Amino acid sequence: MKKIFSLFLIASLVVSTMAFPAFAVDATSSATYPAPTTAPAPVKTTAPAPVKTTTTAVINTSNLPAGSVYTVVSGDAFWKIAKKYNLTIDQLAKLNPQIKNISLIYPGQKIVVKAAAATTANAPAPAPAPVVTKKLFHGFGEAVNYRVRGEQKDNLNITTASVIFDQDGKIVDLTWDVLEITYAMFPGWMDTAAATADPTIQSTFVKGIDDVWETKREEGYDYDMTHLKAKGAADNLTKKEWFEQLDYFEAFFKGKTVAEVEAWFKKYTDANGRPYKLAYPDKLTDTDKIAISSFTAEESKMLVDVTTSATMSLQDGHSHFMTALKEAYAAREEVK
Repeated sequence: MKKIFSLFLIASLVVSTMAFPAFAVDATSSATYPAPTTAPAPVKTTAPAPVKTTTTAVINTSNLPAGSVYTVVSGDAFWKIAKKYNLTIDQLAKLNPQIKNISLIYPGQKIVVKAAAATTANAPAPAPAPVVTKKLFHGFGEAVNYRVRGEQKDNLNITTASVIFDQDGKIVDLTWDVLEITYAMFPGWMDTAAATADPTIQSTFVKGIDDVWETKREEGYDYDMTHLKAKGAADNLTKKEWFEQLDYFEAFFKGKTVAEVEAWFKKYTDANGRPYKLAYPDKLTDTDKIAISSFTAEESKMLVDVTTSATMSLQDGHSHFMTALKEAYAAREEVK
């Protein structure tokens, strides 16, 4: 029995020894059995700083001088510059045609933010003035007067006026002329017996109308009011021929109405229808001097200018220019 108990005791010790070895634990076994570690210190977190937002002040370009430029700085973008100056991207691009790619701008670059002032060279052409259509009128007047001079010096004068008037009655263009019919133009005139005795007189007269009759304008220098041809030297005051003096009057009256021409004629011409000769004081009569005494310096200067170029009458036995002008106005018709 003791032998069986001993054997049991020995077996128990063997089993006990196998389960719990009697030697120290090697440090190398820590990989298999890790030692406990200390918990890491908690991470200290701080709330992120609030984002600081800034707004770029918009610049009113109307307060900038013409031709103002902006210098690009680092961080700029084309759209930002446009926004800063209250412009659209297209508007800023049109101000800067030299920038071919608005996505590529660089620090130091100059960008125009307000157009330069317009100059004569680059200013846009002004819009054409609206066309105002004015009506024009044409009138033809004729005044006939017979001048008795005796000794076969009588003459029949046919004065004509061809005039263009505007819708306000102002003279736009004026042409006066006179056909002076004399005895010399009528072979056998007032001589019935001679005309009866010589049948050719009639045909000669008709031929003369076709070949010889000319108005004073058509005669030109041959009319010889200056006596240049007859005497070899001009001896009239202005030294100007008949048609030259009439040319001056026609130009002088342009822009005036018939009523204004009549008023001028009434105030500034003498009893013979001639303008007061202020360019030739020694030719003024006592009556003339009384008439001109009330003229202003400006009126006197005007008459000096006129009579330097023209002293012929505008209404006398030779010709009725004023009457023909009024007839033309009365007969005017619209030019279509």
